[in-house]
Amino acid sequence: MYLLLALCLAAMIAVGVAVHYQVDFAQQRAIAAERAQIENLSVLEELNDYISDFRTVESEALAPMSPKALADIRTAANEFDEKISAASARYQKVLVHDEFRLAFSKFQSQWAQYRRASNQVFQLAQSGKLTDAAKLYRGESSARYTQANSTFGALVFRSTESLIRDVEAKNTHARKHLLKIDALIVAMIVVTLLCLIYVDAVILRPLTHLIRMAGNAVGGKDKLRLPWLSRRDEIGTLSRTLSKIQDSTASLVRNQKLATAKQTILQRALANEERLNNFQKTFRSMATHEFRTLLNVIDGHAQRLLSPRNEEADSRPRYTKIREAVAKLNHLIQNWLDAAQSASLDDPKFGRRAELSLVALLEDVRGVGSDMFPNATITVQAPQGLDSRMIGDSNVLFHAFINLVSNATKYTMAQPAIDMRVSDKGEAFEVVLRDNGTGIPEDELKDIFQMSFRSRSNAVLEDGSGVGLAVVHAAIEFHKGTINVASQVGVGTTFTMLLPKRVAEVDVPAHPPAAPLG
Repeated sequence: MYLLLALCLAAMIAVGVAVHYQVDFAQQRAIAAERAQIENLSVLEELNDYISDFRTVESEALAPMSPKALADIRTAANEFDEKISAASARYQKVLVHDEFRLAFSKFQSQWAQYRRASNQVFQLAQSGKLTDAAKLYRGESSARYTQANSTFGALVFRSTESLIRDVEAKNTHARKHLLKIDALIVAMIVVTLLCLIYVDAVILRPLTHLIRMAGNAVGGKDKLRLPWLSRRDEIGTLSRTLSKIQDSTASLVRNQKLATAKQTILQRALANEERLNNFQKTFRSMATHEFRTLLNVIDGHAQRLLSPRNEEADSRPRYTKIREAVAKLNHLIQNWLDAAQSASLDDPKFGRRAELSLVALLEDVRGVGSDMFPNATITVQAPQGLDSRMIGDSNVLFHAFINLVSNATKYTMAQPAIDMRVSDKGEAFEVVLRDNGTGIPEDELKDIFQMSFRSRSNAVLEDGSGVGLAVVHAAIEFHKGTINVASQVGVGTTFTMLLPKRVAEVDVPAHPPAAPLG
């Protein structure tokens, strides 16, 4: 039996080596021939392009132009002439057949004659004799070019025919090799089948039943009833071993399921704890920053009222603005409490969408910004008659825009000037905010909306927290919008925000709830 298996293995190795040798030999010859033909045709294609380009350049010299332009055309013609010479030298290296050498020599001779005629065309054009140049171009030059081009076309046609003949010859040779390989494969299959029939009759059938039982035991299926446990021979020993394997496998499966369940629970607990820790850090930073913005508004109006130099006859407008700021602060606190209950800033219970006027909201931002920063010039521009109604949370957008205004006033060396423009883009409004601040370096633009990020160029002006632009980005994302920034250091920064007029699948109340003033 072992001798038969050894002979079968030796036959299979011999057939495999023979097949490998035949395939490798045929493949190497085919690759070498294909490379030569591809290089031949690629050089011919390159030559054809250069010939056409040269003729085009020659025709361009017939148009009236400046001496400099004509000199440029002559330079281009010389460059194409050099490329044609270089390509011709490469083609002569890859030529194999003598008939192609003769045809190519004929083309080179005709091309030289055409070049002499084209040089006369260039010389007449340079001397200003465009009529004579055109006459020579359409006469002798055209005839020489047509003759050389026809010879070159015939050369390309013959090369293509030669390639087709070589491919057909290689295909015929390959078919012969395939027939030999098929015969070797058939012989190998016959020898292999004979070996398999012998092995099946002598070895496999007697062991099939025990192998099936061993597979069921290892697979953890229902416990098998083995009838040979009490036997004292090898079958009994194998049966008792299979029984132990089955019991061990069942125990291992139970332990693996238990460990997987524990690991899943632990991973979920760790992920939840990490998410809560990150949320708490982000919540504290964002809440503190937003509260400070509104408290600055309240404090500014209170200082005006308490100032001995206050000459305002009616203080009610300032009290009204203080109460409005307090109402916004209450609304903000409620929003953050809702977000805290969801324990996530990625999908918060954040804000209450209702219909609002974007232009009116920006005017409100301008008024509050002017109160916070009296030395700043803040303008709002919109097309006359613009219907700026949209669906969103006015408090969320107010805090986004007031943060941009606050940053623009803090990070500038000159008197702050902020311009906010609104335009209708169909399904959305575009808000462009420009300032004359210190600007942001280009390498930092990709990071400015990250929490706690601060630009190096602004660190000397204000001790900020790096939260404001993160709030702006969160507010725009909440409204399913986009925000882009362009900045130039020493000139200013431009924020471009696109806010959809309506957010899909949002229930909008018919009358938005009024914010409390107390």
